[in-house]
Amino acid sequence: MTKPITASVIGLGSMGWGAAVSLVRAEIPTQGVDIRAEVLEKFAAEGGTPCASPAEAAQADVIFVFVVNAAQSRDVLFGENGAVAKARPGTIFILCVTMPPSEAVAIADDLAKAGMVSIDAPVSGGSAKALTGEMTIMASGSDAAFDRAAPAIEAISTKVFRLGA
Repeated sequence: MTKPITASVIGLGSMGWGAAVSLVRAEIPTQGVDIRAEVLEKFAAEGGTPCASPAEAAQADVIFVFVVNAAQSRDVLFGENGAVAKARPGTIFILCVTMPPSEAVAIADDLAKAGMVSIDAPVSGGSAKALTGEMTIMASGSDAAFDRAAPAIEAISTKVFRLGA
């Protein structure tokens, strides 16, 4: 019997919230990180595990990042209480952030240097599709990363456009 995949979602705004709740509904043990205490309380009521910082949520197999931009991504990944310092080598970081391609490449390179794996995965569909696990993902990353993250990706999306490594 294989160990079930675990997930964390950093950023429980409209899209991150939908992803996190969809993961919980799919019976994937899920941690959620947000700066708003009331959102973390609401997430706990939904069956998720609230975490006070990205570092606290870093022991998941797959970590989704749903923050606003590249600067916030760098902060939650590499800043004080960032996830990368506490994550296990080989953790998959799925970056669902709107950012310039050059920033996505630079962050992926920094994650690789830290022994992590990344999938660049901007999403669309709005909060309604996110809440029902029907987002569309336009993603690039290695086949191995997609294979390992498949249960989590399938829980949050109905369409995945794989754009290569």
